[in-house]
Amino acid sequence: MSSPRNQVPFKHQVAVLLAGAHLALAACSAAQFQPFKDLGIPGRFVQAYAQLTGASSRFSFFAPGVAPELKVSFEVQKTSGEIIQDDFKSENEEMNLRVHSMLIRFGMKDVQDLLARSWGAAMFGRHPDARAVTVIVNAFDLPSMEGYRAGERPSWKEQYRAVLERRVSSRSASLPQVRP
Repeated sequence: MSSPRNQVPFKHQVAVLLAGAHLALAACSAAQFQPFKDLGIPGRFVQAYAQLTGASSRFSFFAPGVAPELKVSFEVQKTSGEIIQDDFKSENEEMNLRVHSMLIRFGMKDVQDLLARSWGAAMFGRHPDARAVTVIVNAFDLPSMEGYRAGERPSWKEQYRAVLERRVSSRSASLPQVRP
């Protein structure tokens, strides 16, 4: 006969069972194994749960598929010919977070030119006497373990460069504002 002290409450048993199922789902995702993929509605429910909880993550922190760290800098050429450096840093943390979020998206080739033009416009706004802005995006390149053993070291490598020149204002931009 078992004593009441040795019995695990039912709610604890359910909690352990659910935690174990969650960990099993996370392990399947990490192994890129999707046993629930073809199970119809129950499978879609499991996939939705995995997406919502993060259990579908591939956990590839050290894999070659991890995107490199990026940083953006600008060479601003003033009308006097002087070239100054700007790194887009701001006292405003929200602005820094916004720039970081844009850098995360910079890996998508179809948005690179649009982001560069947007950043260039911001630099022209920040430096009204600028004649041209060069947008430079560098990626932190990590060598493979074999390369590291052979003497390669991590380094910043230029990934993107665009030179943007200030456009001369059009005549319509200088017309007086129309009032109703």
